[in-house]
Amino acid sequence: MSIYFYWMIGEVVFIILLFSFLIFKLWQSAKNKKGNIVLPETLSGKVIYYTKYILRLLGFGVGILLALSIFVAFERNLLSVFMETAPAPSEVTIPPDLGFDVTEVTFGSEDNVTLAGWHTPSQNGATVILLHGYGGNRTGMIWHAQQLTDAGYGVLMYDERASGESTGEYRSYGWEDTRDVQAAIQFIHSQNPDEVIGAAGCSTGASIVVYSAALFPEIEATWGDGNSSVRAQDMPTPTNPLMALLIGGNYMLDWMYVVKLGIEAPAPLSDVLPDIAPRPVMFVGGGTPFPILGSEGELFTHRFAEIAGSNAQTWVIPEATHCDGPFLIPEEYSQRMIEFFDAAFGVIR
Repeated sequence: MSIYFYWMIGEVVFIILLFSFLIFKLWQSAKNKKGNIVLPETLSGKVIYYTKYILRLLGFGVGILLALSIFVAFERNLLSVFMETAPAPSEVTIPPDLGFDVTEVTFGSEDNVTLAGWHTPSQNGATVILLHGYGGNRTGMIWHAQQLTDAGYGVLMYDERASGESTGEYRSYGWEDTRDVQAAIQFIHSQNPDEVIGAAGCSTGASIVVYSAALFPEIEATWGDGNSSVRAQDMPTPTNPLMALLIGGNYMLDWMYVVKLGIEAPAPLSDVLPDIAPRPVMFVGGGTPFPILGSEGELFTHRFAEIAGSNAQTWVIPEATHCDGPFLIPEEYSQRMIEFFDAAFGVIR
């Protein structure tokens, strides 16, 4: 069983013990005071007395709930930091039914991380960098690669740092992965200096490619599916107390990443989005809402596009939740993605 299972068991046991202790202390306190309580004689006095008593109980309960929520947020974030920064190695093999030819390649990032990937040269002079979701590997973008190579595009799909077969001592939820995108750009241009470059990603991969587009003008078109926050400041204004608590937890999580990894946090994504202009960027999101937070479209898709400017487009897929558009509406998704890159690169069919 995973550490998550044992962590949750410990969490439940702690909460049960805590509430049992508090109930016992309340019962003991009430028992000790029982003989010393003098109730008011008038009806109005009794109403005021019991009203104050109920309010005190409610205030105590709210205080305990708030303290417990903060504790759970802290320990869950602590677990996330240790679990989600650990390397996620996996063996990657070329599937027999891949459908297009690839060359296994490696290239180095500026901090000596070696990225392992597959490269397919283009037939139309444009190559798209493909980045997978967090903790996965390059095989998570095979479907996108199949659509792009069928349309004549080249692809460079690689395992993100400390994932798959790429090296790296830790993962940083995409914070340090932009330097790997720069290395990917250099690799593509080493194969063909005149190659034009696009980028597409899913989930954390989407955040990496969109952020990289703001940093590197060599990326001439970007497709991000399932973008979310890079920093807590990227989160929207909360619409309910639970959402506010979750957003507050993100600020704590950012701080924990900095302390645990000993790295400097990047600027929020929302700060750099305007730097992508005038190059086109497509934000794709799911329209099916998550509990408490709402859907990707409500949280990020439209808001990020508005911040980016008139060069940004949006597509919220009503039936999708997160990066599942290719499986729900494969034909429409493929058509839209190819049309986006064709328009960006001037490809005429």
